[in-house]
Amino acid sequence: MTVQIALPDDLARQIDQVTPDRSAFVTEAVKRMLRESTESAHDEIQRINELSEELNREAEDVLEYQVIS
Repeated sequence: MTVQIALPDDLARQIDQVTPDRSAFVTEAVKRMLRESTESAHDEIQRINELSEELNREAEDVLEYQVIS
């Protein structure tokens, strides 16, 4: 699939200074951003899971002190 995007002129010039293949550069940049985004989300979920048992224990402890009238 081919997708056309518009880049600001100054950004296109900067890319052209780095590589002759603008398309490959943008493709790699998008892949990297998606990979980092996915890794970041995975790391966040892993951190939540690591803390969940401790947080659940604390919640249970707090609930033991609640009195229902």
